[in-house]
Amino acid sequence: MSVLNPRNRLVNFRLSEAEFDQLKSVCLERGARSISEFARNAVLRSLDAQATAADPDAEQVQNLERKVGTLEVRVGQLLSLVGAAGTSDPRPAMAPLQPSTNGGVHHY
Repeated sequence: MSVLNPRNRLVNFRLSEAEFDQLKSVCLERGARSISEFARNAVLRSLDAQATAADPDAEQVQNLERKVGTLEVRVGQLLSLVGAAGTSDPRPAMAPLQPSTNGGVHHY
């Protein structure tokens, strides 16, 4: 959290037991650090989607944001796995990423 943008507001909402169990499960599957982080990101993505709906490039930007979010989660999962395996520095074991011409990323 940046000092320039402190998070000092609180939002509460209620869930049924089944909804909460489903939320916990999705958080674990996607590698979120916490339910709070996952919920905050989901709400902010929704706000961003509404704010950019009039922008002709909004869909492309939203797709890129989703991909970046997915990459962040997967990198977190990889770092957790590496940490659990006892390796202190995962960089030597990871293949370098090379950008592709179609917007994806290739491992070489």
